[in-house]
Amino acid sequence: MSHTYPPVIVVDEHDTEIGTAQLSQVWAKGLYHRIASVFILDGQGRMLLQLRSPNVKAYPNCWDQAAGGHVDAGKTYESTAAEESEEELGLHDLTLVAVGTYRSNNRENEQIINQFERVFRAQIPSGTTLKPQAEELSELRWFTPLELKTLIAEQPKSLTSGLLYDLEHFFPEFYP
Repeated sequence: MSHTYPPVIVVDEHDTEIGTAQLSQVWAKGLYHRIASVFILDGQGRMLLQLRSPNVKAYPNCWDQAAGGHVDAGKTYESTAAEESEEELGLHDLTLVAVGTYRSNNRENEQIINQFERVFRAQIPSGTTLKPQAEELSELRWFTPLELKTLIAEQPKSLTSGLLYDLEHFFPEFYP
């Protein structure tokens, strides 16, 4: 089943908006684009991660941050973070705090992924009901810092490279 995605914002190497393009073109040509990543913590100091579906193109069956997505034309990092949290987890009215923005350059098979990622954190009460989006993720799980450090140490390939980077740089308490 093929989705028609809206065009994403294309930026220059300084994260200045210069146009829009379809994601397939962005990846084929290595154009810079924007990503919003949302990290959810609870009152017990645990972090929520999603296990990506086996059907997604990038990093199938890997753990990733709780929610996130590409910044589409007409959107901002902040609006994307809020919308993805709602779509993927069923969480509304989150207080999202930006903790950093960085540029990354990667290759995933034939895709050239040049992007700016803004990382957000939000805290929700323990026991909040989540409504995961079944098409994109297989499982949601809460991890204590020790559980996540152990997973990274024992099975680093079970996490996306972006998640590992974000944990190391923005959530060191969860990184070995």
